[in-house]
Amino acid sequence: MTKREPLLEVRNLSIAFRMDRKTKLDAVRDLSFCVYPGETLGILGESGCGKSVTCMSILKLLPARTTIYNSGDILFEGQSLLNMPEKKLSKIRGNEISMIFQEPMTSLNPLLTVGDQLMEILRIHDPKMDKQEAYRRALEAVTDVRIPNPERILESYPFTMSGGMLQRIMIAMAMLNKPKLLICDEPTTALDVTIQAQVLDLMNRLKEESGTSIIIVTHDLGVISEMSDRVMVMYGGRKCEEGIANDVFFSPRHPYTQGLIASHPSASLDKERLPMIPGSVPSLKDMPKGCPFNNRCPYATESCGSLVPQQEELGDSHIVCCHRWKEVTPVG
Repeated sequence: MTKREPLLEVRNLSIAFRMDRKTKLDAVRDLSFCVYPGETLGILGESGCGKSVTCMSILKLLPARTTIYNSGDILFEGQSLLNMPEKKLSKIRGNEISMIFQEPMTSLNPLLTVGDQLMEILRIHDPKMDKQEAYRRALEAVTDVRIPNPERILESYPFTMSGGMLQRIMIAMAMLNKPKLLICDEPTTALDVTIQAQVLDLMNRLKEESGTSIIIVTHDLGVISEMSDRVMVMYGGRKCEEGIANDVFFSPRHPYTQGLIASHPSASLDKERLPMIPGSVPSLKDMPKGCPFNNRCPYATESCGSLVPQQEELGDSHIVCCHRWKEVTPVG
C-alpha cells in the first residue's frame, strides 16, 4: 500500500509569547500532526487550549515582535513555512492556504463593498487580471456559496448583512483562488443552529467539489462530529488524543476527551444535569508541570504532576498522550 504524503505537516512545534525581557509564556508545546489531501482535521478543546495559536502560526499571522518559535517546523508540500521568505509566503496566503476567522464583521472592511474586497484579493494574486474578469470571478464565488441575488450582494457593504450572510462571504473569499488548504477558526460561533447547519453543509460541499483539505478549530463537539475525518484534542498547548473521528468519539482513552464528550448534550441523555469537568483551563502563566490536565484529572497520580506524558499508539492511527490511559475506563 502506497504511503500518503501529508499536505501539511507540523513537527514538534513549540511557541511562546514574550511578555517582557525576562518573561515568556509557552502557548504551544511539542505539537505534531498532519493534514492529508482531501481530508478534514478537527481540532477540539476548550478556549485557551492553544487551538487558534496553532492555526495562526501556520501562516505566521502571530505578532512577530512578541512570538517566539522555540522549536519545530511547519511543512506545506514539503516546504518550511516558518523559514520561508515573507515575499514567497505572501503568495501562499490566500492562494494555496486560506483562513476563515471567528468574527466575519471584523475581517471585512466596512468602507468597501463586498465586490471591491473580493476583486482586490483576485488582483493582488494576479496583477494582470482585468476588472471585468475579477468581477466575473467574484460573482462566481458568491454564487457558489448559494447567496441569492449575487449581483446585489457584490454592491452591498458588510454592515448591511446578517452574521450568516457574512460568514458565507468569508467562505467565498477564502475559496476564491481554490486553495489546497482551508483553515476555519471557530467558523460558526456567532451563528444560530439553523444557519450553522447551512454553513457546515456548504463547507462540506465545497470540499467535495474542489478537493480542498480543511482544518476546523472549535470547542463544539457537534461541529467536529459533523465535519471531521480525523480529530485532534488539545489541552494546555499539547496534544491529548488524535485519531479517526469514530475512534476518538466512540472509544476515547484520554480523561479530558472523555470529559468533553460526557458534557455534550445528546438526545438520549436522561439526566437532569450534564457531567462537567471540575476546575477550568489554567492561564499560560499558571500552567501545571507534567501533564497539563493533571490538576483536573480523576486518574492523576504523583507522576502525572512531574512527567510530561509521551505519545502512545493504540493502533490504526489512534494516539493518546496519558500516563494512565491503560487504567482509564473505555467508553462506547
